[in-house]
Amino acid sequence: MRTLLIFLAAIVVIILGLWATLVLYFDEEKLKQIATEQVRAQTGRELIINGPLKLDFFPGISLVASDVELSGPENYSGPDLFTADEFRMSLSLMPLLSGNVETGDIGLQKAEVNIHTDLSGVSSLDGLAGGDAPAETDAPRSSVSTGQILLSGIRLNVTDAATDSRQVFVVERLQVDSFSYDKPVPFEFQGSLGDPPVISDIDLKGEVVVPSGAGPIQIARLEVDADLSGVAMGLSGSGEIQPGPPMAASFSDGRIRLGDSEFEAAFSYTDGPRPMIEATLEGEMLDVDALLASLPAAPTQSPEAGGDVDGDSAGDAPEDSPLLLLRDMDLDAELTLEEMKISGLTLNSIRTRLLAKNGIVTIDPLSGALAGGRLDAVGRVDLNAEPPSVSLSPVFDLENLGQALAPWGMDRFLTGSGVLDLELNARGLDVKSILGSLSGDGEYDFRDGSIKGLNLDGMVESLAARNIAEAVRTGVGGTTEFQTLEGVLSIQDGTISLPGMQIITELLGISGDVRLGMADLSLDGQIRVEGERLNQIPIALEGTLTQPRLVPDVGEALKEEAGRRVMDFLKKRSEREEEKEDGSDGG
Repeated sequence: MRTLLIFLAAIVVIILGLWATLVLYFDEEKLKQIATEQVRAQTGRELIINGPLKLDFFPGISLVASDVELSGPENYSGPDLFTADEFRMSLSLMPLLSGNVETGDIGLQKAEVNIHTDLSGVSSLDGLAGGDAPAETDAPRSSVSTGQILLSGIRLNVTDAATDSRQVFVVERLQVDSFSYDKPVPFEFQGSLGDPPVISDIDLKGEVVVPSGAGPIQIARLEVDADLSGVAMGLSGSGEIQPGPPMAASFSDGRIRLGDSEFEAAFSYTDGPRPMIEATLEGEMLDVDALLASLPAAPTQSPEAGGDVDGDSAGDAPEDSPLLLLRDMDLDAELTLEEMKISGLTLNSIRTRLLAKNGIVTIDPLSGALAGGRLDAVGRVDLNAEPPSVSLSPVFDLENLGQALAPWGMDRFLTGSGVLDLELNARGLDVKSILGSLSGDGEYDFRDGSIKGLNLDGMVESLAARNIAEAVRTGVGGTTEFQTLEGVLSIQDGTISLPGMQIITELLGISGDVRLGMADLSLDGQIRVEGERLNQIPIALEGTLTQPRLVPDVGEALKEEAGRRVMDFLKKRSEREEEKEDGSDGG
């Protein structure tokens, strides 16, 4: 026991002596000199330590610097590569005693990192791996090996002076296990993209392989969860990155999740003045209505700003809508779906192409089968407008009009088959703004169907007998079977107008001007019925589609009939006088 105590005491003395030697030998100025010389030798950069620099001996030996700056390369004009509140680097003891620094774990806290390209094309990252050695495409990188790298509270700015482009990443936490070239290195990242963030709550894990020579950086086992402006999203798969310039990335064998929808995905990304993404997505179902409903509502203006306190600012777009990302990048995406829900419609066997160029987003074509027929549409969104403008040109080719109208409950009012061709416009990117600003026009041509709730043919007998009360009772309820229902329509301020509507039934020819309120299904307008046993009789339409009211105006019809008879009398009298004059001239 006594021997053991002596042995332990000796160890304590040795440790205390070693500690004292380190403290005496490596004073602050000596530490700063070693640190700056090592960084200059390894990177060609200048390390400036404005705050204190010390050795930390627990849990291991670490070099801890405060208020640190690291410059860019020579012949570079731009911000420093980084400034940090604290830089921590673990050290190997034996090399340190001989004046050499071999790094272990590296930590960076509360830092601003600038990946900047100046006007001459020099990047703040140039030369980091090889010091002052000339860069050769096929030359292997310097041997680099580190312990764990841990970044926390980092703001990463990616900028380009030539294009004035800027991207911001907020790194809450980035951990990279022991790094070495040509070997898989696990990493984790938590943070966000944008300031204010467009993609937030990013939780990313994967493996990266950085080659020692030329070639792409490989990404494997990638798993990402994030919040895309209110929409939960996920990404998994593998890919590679070509450092460039320009930087390019590709992703294959992947899956993307948006809300409750999941897709097989492949895409490529090319950096530049306007980054470009090309993608293909295949999946079972996409619920566009649910995605739009999950986005933030359009902001309302304050009274001081001159806006409507009640938020009646249809067309104001959510500032953080994911679509606004396409103001600053281009996109070419093809989408193949088994099913899609949009504006209450369920479309099947969907194929569409989404193009974004200079802030103009085009959907062409959007094609799919729907209950009762088929939809073919072209859409366009101008993200450069304030608020963004939306135009849509749908063509519905319907074999069963009632089945197609069923999602809105309109099948209880109208059946038939035919074509509906629309040109619609709106402003904004959320559902409320689009519906509140919807306008447009179109044409309809339906055949062999019925109008439910009105029995216009049943009114014939009563109208011919001028029995108004009976005509009203007979006309409300029942069904009007039509051979043709056609005309034009317009949409404005929440009202559908049907000017010059034409209906042909077995007994009647019907024309008129009708208006329908989209919100409350209110009816307003006038139709004119004409048949073999009666002249034209105007009928006012009132009430709603669910409770329509007919008001035949027989008095007006009699006035018109009297007017026609007077005109016929005057016309016949004029013809007789002309005949007499012709006879006199001949005599």
